[in-house]
Amino acid sequence: MKILLLITGLFFSGGLFAESSMDSKCVAPVFERTEYIKANCERNNILVIYNAQEGFLATMISEWCRYDREINYSPINANYSLTCVLYSNEPRKTIPS
Repeated sequence: MKILLLITGLFFSGGLFAESSMDSKCVAPVFERTEYIKANCERNNILVIYNAQEGFLATMISEWCRYDREINYSPINANYSLTCVLYSNEPRKTIPS
């Protein structure tokens, strides 16, 4: 009986004390995003960037977003809003060609 209680406790207690960083939203300003994200955000936060220019969307997605999660962008007036799951609080490195 004790073993059954122990096994049941191990199966169900794993998620009780875990804090998910995907529960936190990080709203970064478009122009100071690198410094802001490094200082205030962590991996798996929901990243939101407003007023992004269309030409910079692909760059921001490639630097900050996880590709195994959903990436959303939508037009707001003349600019875009980007929402994705943050890959890291450091941007991906660009490999020179």
